[in-house]
Amino acid sequence: MENSYLDLVLFSEKRKKILLLLSEGPKSLEEIKSFFDAGPTSVQPQIKLLKDKYLLYQEDNKYKLTPVGEIIVESLQNMINTIETFESKQEFWNSHKLDGIPLHLLKRISDLKCSTFARPLDEANIFSPHKEFVENITKSEFVKGVSPFIHPLYPKMFLNFAQKGISISLIVTEAVFNRMKTEFRHEVGEFLALNNTHIYVYDKEMLLSSVVTDRFLSLGLFYINGVYDHVNDVISFDPKALQWGEDLYAYYKGLSREVKEI
Repeated sequence: MENSYLDLVLFSEKRKKILLLLSEGPKSLEEIKSFFDAGPTSVQPQIKLLKDKYLLYQEDNKYKLTPVGEIIVESLQNMINTIETFESKQEFWNSHKLDGIPLHLLKRISDLKCSTFARPLDEANIFSPHKEFVENITKSEFVKGVSPFIHPLYPKMFLNFAQKGISISLIVTEAVFNRMKTEFRHEVGEFLALNNTHIYVYDKEMLLSSVVTDRFLSLGLFYINGVYDHVNDVISFDPKALQWGEDLYAYYKGLSREVKEI
């Protein structure tokens, strides 16, 4: 299609950058030229094309996005953020299962753009807790966890956290809960007796682990071959990532049953 929005926006780096620049607020021609470090003959033809398609307009010597322009730029920015999120950790995302992430949160994977990898405290022991996890969880006001396995150190650790007043809610699989009842019955009993704790059981296959607090999000995934990656956890301290983590927890909580006692 001649002069389609796709051609207009995606196939011109300069027009795309003009729109993204205006998403930050109205800009004068001088400000746009300064952004590109270019003369008027370089940017004015592109501005005219965008103006002719009603993606921007001029008011009080400032260029602004139209409502249609704002919607297109919002979608464009989300697409760019999504691509950059995958590209920044391309090997990780391509080698891991994403099945455990519900579709509505996969569509918001760009919320994890500002993230890095957490490493085990003991590099020689792949089952060692991650450094960032240990450092930040003790400073958190609440902990919401989703896990298909149980670390031998965690029952006592979470009990200690809860006894110190940290609100803790955990979602585990049926198999994990059965193991907790047999191997860590005392700790689980004390844990459930507190007023600031919850345990939920998810009775289907769980293909990820996650911990979100008011300070950080930690996300672990399985490799495509079905083996859990104990080494690489995606970790983020960005508010968008924290909300993403809370929404992931809420999704699994909605599909789980609460356990009141053992």
